[in-house]
Amino acid sequence: MASTFVARPNSQAIDVGMAILAGIVAMAVFTVIEIAFSWAMRGTSPWQPLVVFGTAALHALMPSAHAGGGIRTMLAGAALLIALGALSGVILAYIVDRIGVAGAAITGAIFGLAMYAVDMYGVARLFPALLDLRDWMSALAYAIQGALAAALYKVTREEAPAVDVDSGRDLRRLRNVPLV
Repeated sequence: MASTFVARPNSQAIDVGMAILAGIVAMAVFTVIEIAFSWAMRGTSPWQPLVVFGTAALHALMPSAHAGGGIRTMLAGAALLIALGALSGVILAYIVDRIGVAGAAITGAIFGLAMYAVDMYGVARLFPALLDLRDWMSALAYAIQGALAAALYKVTREEAPAVDVDSGRDLRRLRNVPLV
C-alpha cells in the first residue's frame, strides 16, 4: 500500500535583514551590560570586555602579533561583537521563526547560555583572554542578549491584525477564499 506525503506549504521565510538588525541591537545591549558589570562589579576598566574580545579576534587573525589593549584592540572587539550579533540574530531567527514572542525569548535565553558555554569553555581553550569574562555576570549578559535578539525579531515579524478601518470587521478569514 503506497501512501503519499504532501508537505504543508512553507512559503514563510525569515527576514534576514530584521534578523541581522535584531542581533546587532541585542549585541549592543550585551556590550553595555558587560561594560557596566566590568566597571561596577568586577572593578576593572569599563572597556575590558571590548579589549578581551578584541584580543581574541586579533589572535585569531594574527596569532604572532601582540594585541595590546589600545583603541585598535577595542575596535577589533567591537567589530567581532557586531559580526557575532548579526550571525546569532540569523541563527535565532531560524530557530524561533514559528513560535510566539514569549517562547522565542525563552529559547533565545537558552541559546545565549549555550553560547556562553561554547565561548567560555570551548573557545576559551584556544583564546585564553576570554577566561577574564568567565563569571555569572557574563552568563547573564549572554542570556539577555539571546532573549532580546529572539524577542526583537519576533516582535518585528508579528502580523498586525487585518481590520477594515471603516466597518471594524476582521478580514483575516478572507485570506484563503478563492477568487473564482
